[in-house]
Amino acid sequence: MSYHVYLFRKEVKEQNTGFEFLENENLVLNFTAEQFISLKERLLRYQFQIEKETADSIEFNFKGGQYGIVAILTKSQLSFSSGFSEDGIFEIGMTASEFTDTGDFAKFDPQLGEWEEI
Repeated sequence: MSYHVYLFRKEVKEQNTGFEFLENENLVLNFTAEQFISLKERLLRYQFQIEKETADSIEFNFKGGQYGIVAILTKSQLSFSSGFSEDGIFEIGMTASEFTDTGDFAKFDPQLGEWEEI
């Protein structure tokens, strides 16, 4: 089992009153090319390391696997996951929150079933 936190474009939050978007990828807007590149570069600055890169996604680990943290960047979402350690959950929650500072992204915590309010 693991703990997950997601980042989407802010428009996903604004355009969906419920959580149907979780089961219908047509309701999730893709990142712009600039947003995708910005997220990738920011993850690298936060000491995430690329493990695997394909045309559709990039998989990262955090500091060589610290706390079991993994981040996956796709064309439409950035997902963070961690084992159920307090340190790992704290780290992914704080990192995702910090990534919303540009105003372009919204953080969703599926365990709580809610968007982060800024």
